[in-house]
Amino acid sequence: MLTFKSMEKIAIASGKGGVGKTSLTLIIANFLKNKGYKVGLLDADIHGPNLVQLLVSNDDVSSSKSDKGTNQLVPQIINNFVVNSIDFSMSKKEATIWRGPLVSKVIKHLYLNTKWGQLDYLLIDMPPGTGDAYLTILDTLEIDKILLVAVEDDFCISNLHKTCSLINKLNKQSLGIIENLSENFSVPSSPVISKRIKNEFDDEILFVLPRLPRKIFYQEVNNLDKLRRYIPENFLI
Repeated sequence: MLTFKSMEKIAIASGKGGVGKTSLTLIIANFLKNKGYKVGLLDADIHGPNLVQLLVSNDDVSSSKSDKGTNQLVPQIINNFVVNSIDFSMSKKEATIWRGPLVSKVIKHLYLNTKWGQLDYLLIDMPPGTGDAYLTILDTLEIDKILLVAVEDDFCISNLHKTCSLINKLNKQSLGIIENLSENFSVPSSPVISKRIKNEFDDEILFVLPRLPRKIFYQEVNNLDKLRRYIPENFLI
């Protein structure tokens, strides 16, 4: 029987914002769902949550509710994913002006007090940086497996080195790097791995996704039509 303890929990991380962590979280979730696995999604970006906005194109999302019997948070089922986010509790136009201790408290509450049910995978969409959210998820909550997202960009590579440093100091396992937004090839050509990313990091590059026009890319997040060919069949399985 699948339990909260036995489900595979993976953080999707990168020190830099804007590299596609949230989009890749959904691409991976859809890949796993299409393989027949039950997938949960936790948005750990408290200050800038976007996961729900990618899942639904309108504001037709109900507010967060608690189970009367267990007092646990009831996640929302969107596209057959079990989802929880601070987005369900706050207005999308309202800034989350919270200091680190409160951010950590909320992340722990979302993670530990959500009625996740029987899932095969829980994917955690991490915020940028290496601050309180990372210490909470990786250290306090003991998430041991991390997927890294890289873009062939000076700032991204610099920040990713810091994320790798944090992972090493906390003795966590990097599952490898997903190179995103590559400009070295285009659909439907064969993937071309960035030589710079390969040379700068010891982690294996698991697969590479090409840069697509924004509108098409957001469609691909859920449809996996053009990008599916670039994800290995045995990825995470």
